[in-house]
Amino acid sequence: MAEGHRTGRTSGALVRRHRERAGLTQRELAERSGVSLAAVRDLEQGRSGRPRRESARRLASALGLPPEDVLAMFGPAPAAPEAAPRESRTGTAPQHVIGVLGPLTVWRDGAAVPFGAEKARTLLLRLALSANEVVGREELMDLLWGERRPPTAVDLLYTYMARLRRLVRPAAPPECAIEAALGGYRLVAGPERLDLLRFRRLAAAGRAETDPERALQDYAAAAALWRGEPDVDALRHHPLAAALTEEYADLLRAYAATARDLADCEQVLPRLRGLAQRLELHEPLQADLVATLAAAGRRTEALAAYDRVRAVLRDQLGIGPGERLREAHRAVLTREDASKPLRPDMVRQLPAGRRDLDGAGPVRRDLRTGPVGG
Repeated sequence: MAEGHRTGRTSGALVRRHRERAGLTQRELAERSGVSLAAVRDLEQGRSGRPRRESARRLASALGLPPEDVLAMFGPAPAAPEAAPRESRTGTAPQHVIGVLGPLTVWRDGAAVPFGAEKARTLLLRLALSANEVVGREELMDLLWGERRPPTAVDLLYTYMARLRRLVRPAAPPECAIEAALGGYRLVAGPERLDLLRFRRLAAAGRAETDPERALQDYAAAAALWRGEPDVDALRHHPLAAALTEEYADLLRAYAATARDLADCEQVLPRLRGLAQRLELHEPLQADLVATLAAAGRRTEALAAYDRVRAVLRDQLGIGPGERLREAHRAVLTREDASKPLRPDMVRQLPAGRRDLDGAGPVRRDLRTGPVGG
C-alpha cells in the first residue's frame, strides 16, 4: 500500500478523533478552519493524502492543537502551497488572481490567501462562474440557506459581500470587484484576474488559430490552468459546475486532435487519461483517448481503453459503443494490421526482369495481393 495512503488514513483518523473530542461537526470544523467540507470529509475517510501545509495549519488552529500534535498528525511539512496560474504565451500571470478551475483559491503576490467560511466561498464561486453577469439575491440566499433562511438573511448576505469585496480587490489595475446590481450582485473581472476567463480566451485563440503549432501552444496553456473541479459543496452538482467540466473536456478533445495532427501526442495523454477515468460514459472523450493512444504508438493501451469503456457502457447503461467510438476502434485495428510484417506466403514473386522495388503502383501492390496462387 502506498505511503501517502497510509499517511492520509492516519491523519484523517487523528483529525476525526480531535474533532469529536472538541464537539465539532465536520461542517463546523470546515467553517472554523476555512478548509472545504469536502476536504475534511475526504481526509477523515482516507480518500486524500497528507494535506498541504496551509490546510494542515488551519485545521490544527481550529482544533486548538499544539505544534507537537500537528507534527504527529501530519508529519513533516508537506509541499509548498499551490502556486498561482502559470505564465502562458499570451502574457505573464498577474499577482492577484481568483482561481475556480480547481479548489477555490485567491492568490495575492503569487501566494494563496486563506479566506472565509464555506458560505463566503460559496458566494465567490457562484459569482465567478457567471463573471460579469448579475446573480440574483434570491438565488444566492437559496444557495446559502435553502429553506432554512434566517430572518436576517439579507443583512447577512450584505455582510458576506462586504468581506468578499475587500478580499478580491487588487492593489493595482486591472480591476476586479464585486458590485451590487439591481436584484443581486456581480463579479467584475477580466481574464487577467479570473482563471476561468483566461482559460476561455486561450481555448478560443486555439480554435481560431490557423497555425497548428501555435494552436497546440494555446491549448496546452489553457489545459495547464485546470487544477480540478471546484471544491465548494453547495455547487458541486450545480449545472454551471457540470458545464465547466464539459468545457474542459471540449478543450482536451481539441488539444488531442491537434496533437495527433502534429504527431505530438504524449503531452496531452496524462490529462486526457485523467478526465476519461472520471467521465467513463463520455463517449466522444473516450473515442479521442483511444485515437490519441493509437497515434502515440500505444496500440495495446488503446485497445484496452476501448474494451474498458465498452464494458462500462454495457454494465451501467445496457448499450454498446456508439459510432464514433466504434470508428476509433476500427482505426486502431486498421493501423495495427498495416504495421504487421508480411508473412512469407503473402509475398508474390516479382515478374521476370523486374528489379525495381522502389517503383510505384503495380510492382508494390504485387507484394501484398495475397498468397501465392491467389
